[in-house]
Amino acid sequence: MLLLIKWLCAHLIGDFALQTTGFVQHKRRHKAASPFLYIHSIMHGVLIYVFTGWWQEWIIPAIVAVSHFLIDWWKVYRKDNARNFLIDQALHVLVILVLWIQVSSGWARVLPFLSGILEDKTVWAILLGYVAVIWPISFLLGFTTKRWRDQVADARFTNSRASLSEAGRWIGIFERILVLTFIVTDHYEGIGFLIAAKSILRFNDLKDNENRRETEYILIGTLMSFSASIFAGLVVKFLLA
Repeated sequence: MLLLIKWLCAHLIGDFALQTTGFVQHKRRHKAASPFLYIHSIMHGVLIYVFTGWWQEWIIPAIVAVSHFLIDWWKVYRKDNARNFLIDQALHVLVILVLWIQVSSGWARVLPFLSGILEDKTVWAILLGYVAVIWPISFLLGFTTKRWRDQVADARFTNSRASLSEAGRWIGIFERILVLTFIVTDHYEGIGFLIAAKSILRFNDLKDNENRRETEYILIGTLMSFSASIFAGLVVKFLLA
């Protein structure tokens, strides 16, 4: 495990601490013709070599360097967005993880470990809870609050204070994830802190009398979101019992 931690540290240092904005922009502008694409990949191989400390072993650093080049070469031809960033990082970590399993002779433990996860009721019950509060409940709350949301949207045409696109939806998703996590981990007091924090952040919006419709809409949406999350959490707790 120590070796894996060292390799992950080498990756993070090479990809973030030692890679400047100029490196990234030059690679995006010149693609495969950029010398920084090659320098950056070689640097990763060197970091893995130094962090590993196996001075006679050069195959693993070479594999890391070549795989890093291929993944970054793919990335520079893609849009610079969160999705491609996550894919890029996931591929780098996957290469490191596979190499670590190989050198630690861990393949014999991988399949039993994965099989144990697939047969673990706790894992499936918790996964069920998070899937429920992220997607189905989002659609349900969207349908049930549509008429109030339309009224709020109509009222906003009269002033310039418009909210971010889909901000309410994402706020709701993350608050339901937090509520479910608090319930599953038996930290019910966290729900109170979350309600207090949301009230403080929304204070300026809620104190104006002109925003009564929006205030009522936020209150209805919040109560429905928390109620659904608490119910989902109690169902998960029941399944885990």
